[in-house]
Amino acid sequence: MEILNIQREPSDRLHLVHETSYSYSSPVTFSPHRLVLRPREGHDVRLESMTLETFPSSSIRWYRDILDNSIAIAEFDTSSPRLTIRSEFIIDLPPVEDGAQAPLLVAYPPRIAGIDELTTVPYRQFTYPPEVDHLRRWFANNGLAPITGEQRPIFDDLTSLIHRTIRYNRREERGVQTPVTTLGLASGSCRDMAVLMIETARAMGFPARFVSGYLESANTRVGRGSTHAWAEIYLPDRGWTGYDPSIGRRVGPGHVAVGVSHHPRGVMPVTGGFTGYGAVSSPLIVTISTKRLPPA
Repeated sequence: MEILNIQREPSDRLHLVHETSYSYSSPVTFSPHRLVLRPREGHDVRLESMTLETFPSSSIRWYRDILDNSIAIAEFDTSSPRLTIRSEFIIDLPPVEDGAQAPLLVAYPPRIAGIDELTTVPYRQFTYPPEVDHLRRWFANNGLAPITGEQRPIFDDLTSLIHRTIRYNRREERGVQTPVTTLGLASGSCRDMAVLMIETARAMGFPARFVSGYLESANTRVGRGSTHAWAEIYLPDRGWTGYDPSIGRRVGPGHVAVGVSHHPRGVMPVTGGFTGYGAVSSPLIVTISTKRLPPA
């Protein structure tokens, strides 16, 4: 029997604090809240420690959903005029690979054989079917129409195109814009740009999914960060590969994935409700801060 000994080079660690606060005019009762806040671990990311707490206090149970995301359910037994959800974790960041951002050639059409093809069905279905033809014309008019038998950096080019033509807008409204709306406005949030890229990739026949998480940035380093979203495309010879059109390149060590889904509503960070006579008395406040730590 061969024993596989995996050794990692020492790498930086990332300390992240995410706090979400709601305020009400009088005490209200909270329904169970679904929290998608735990980083996804794997061969490239290791979670060193994590704490999750709420005010008022709650009982928290964990489970893995059908997409293998770690989900926390917080159940409350007291009323309060305020709700705060605070998560804090330290993860090991993957080392930066040489040539990690070199153009990535992709073969067209995608050839996904056997049982894998059946698994990709949800990731090839369109969220906005009436807009598919518009997206096909859009990327064809921009010289991105793939050619059968050729290998081209299709998704590096698509990421760059969205970044150049769509102005980033940190929208606070819930939900996402449709891809055609984003193109028409020429602006959108990271969520909107991710959905535009996902639907366009599906229009080319590639499985694609929505990723929710965090991006280390100048804002997070001073405590003014927000949650982030990007796209992952399934490439038969590489697996799920992340592209972030809001910054115009593939994902790197500063991206921390928390949840993945074939639909953007599947991985909202906080989902829940309340009952009572209290009205929302102040805007939702979200603060995210990050700090680099030396290798363990």
